[in-house]
Amino acid sequence: MESVVGIWDADGNGSIVIEPAPGPLLGVDFSRGLPGIDDLATFVHPDDLAGLRRAVLDLLGGKSTAMITAFRVRHAEGHWIWIEASGRMNAKGKKLVGVWADISGRMASLARKDEAVSRVHQFAAAASHDLIGPLRHIAMYGDLLIEDFGTGATQEKRQMLVAMAEKARQLQVLTKRLIAFSTGTAAPEFRAVPLDETMDHVSQMLAGSLESAKAKVSWEDLPTITGDPVLVEKVFANVIENAIAWSGEQPPEINISASISGGDAIILIADNGVGIDPRYATRIFDAFWSAPKRNGEKGAGLGLSVCKSILHALEGDIRLRSSSREGGSVFEIVLPLNR
Repeated sequence: MESVVGIWDADGNGSIVIEPAPGPLLGVDFSRGLPGIDDLATFVHPDDLAGLRRAVLDLLGGKSTAMITAFRVRHAEGHWIWIEASGRMNAKGKKLVGVWADISGRMASLARKDEAVSRVHQFAAAASHDLIGPLRHIAMYGDLLIEDFGTGATQEKRQMLVAMAEKARQLQVLTKRLIAFSTGTAAPEFRAVPLDETMDHVSQMLAGSLESAKAKVSWEDLPTITGDPVLVEKVFANVIENAIAWSGEQPPEINISASISGGDAIILIADNGVGIDPRYATRIFDAFWSAPKRNGEKGAGLGLSVCKSILHALEGDIRLRSSSREGGSVFEIVLPLNR
């Protein structure tokens, strides 16, 4: 259905004039004539009625100088249509005048987005739950192998087994936190997080991927922010993994720098990759959407979406600051210094 826009006014006697008449345009049944303020219940959704009546009467009574409100009206075919109405008193202060618009499409889009976010949370919770068991067994078997080998194993093999068991335990902690975060059963644990230490941990966590891609990650003098250390590490790891995945033919070079703006730390993560098509600058943060690669492969479309959700929970944000095929991409992460 095409969007419809019109004007409306109401006077102190309670009568409403709507132009163009929404009946033929929206299918609203006004066969008995246009309703007055006292007749709004004949076509406005019951859950929206009190708010709409209060907004109009407050303006007519001088309690407010302007209004904007959204409400549902019943279509002649029985379904509901979303209308947004805004207005103010005219120059003489005797009549309320304003505009109205059909926003059904916008509200449907918001509903789909909320549904997609809900699916992401459900997926993350289910996937995280399924990972806990195998990770527990990996850590346990690693410890058993270390005990069985005793002094018979070489120092290098013992270090590999210790690292395997330790990484499994780290992933157990992460998956448990992601379950709580995704299902809303626990809030982030805010504390001081030195980002230099965060990057030390992330580099160790991604050591295999960095070595395989011959990637170089550099940072220096990063600030201490307030956040959840486990979730902050997840954000940095996701962005760095994304840079490795889109590195192109040359070895990835990733530089992390920071500055202070007011009460926030502004962290820039710059890479030398193939860049991101401007058409996808905002879509890259949508759940289950992934930009197509040259070979046709597509990722799960959750990495940057998860980053966005985590950072919002930490009272921060992430955006694509710049990107080009020649200069790579720069992501900007905002995190509070104090909370």
